Amino acid sequence: MIYARSIQKIFKTGIVTEPLGPDEAEILQLVKQIDAKTKKLLGRALAIREVDAGSCNGCEIEITGLTSPVYDSERFGIHFVASPRHADMLLVTGPVTRNMEVPLRKTYEATPDPKLVVAVGDCAQRAACSKGVTPL
Repeated sequence: MIYARSIQKIFKTGIVTEPLGPDEAEILQLVKQIDAKTKKLLGRALAIREVDAGSCNGCEIEITGLTSPVYDSERFGIHFVASPRHADMLLVTGPVTRNMEVPLRKTYEATPDPKLVVAVGDCAQRAACSKGVTPL
């Protein structure tokens, strides 16, 4: 009974997502160029290890959205990995707190060369999310 009502609601509601817009072709071309450069540089897809170094979790929500069906970063050769040993890039969010300094250094050392490090968001760049926390 509940299943039938759910199906009826799905058909009644219809598609509620919005298209990307008129710049969709331009965005896809840009992402394909990035994918080609990544494969030329690394010889494979880009593997990213995300490290939360004490952020407010705003960036994590946005990063998680990249793997959703809407953006689907996997189709462009961008993969998130669980181990820094498999990563090409470290994506750091948040100001590096004292408690996260050593784990972040160990993660950096475990990442094979060549490696990239990208600081994401105001927290990582200016410690804007937490007043009184001084980034290391």
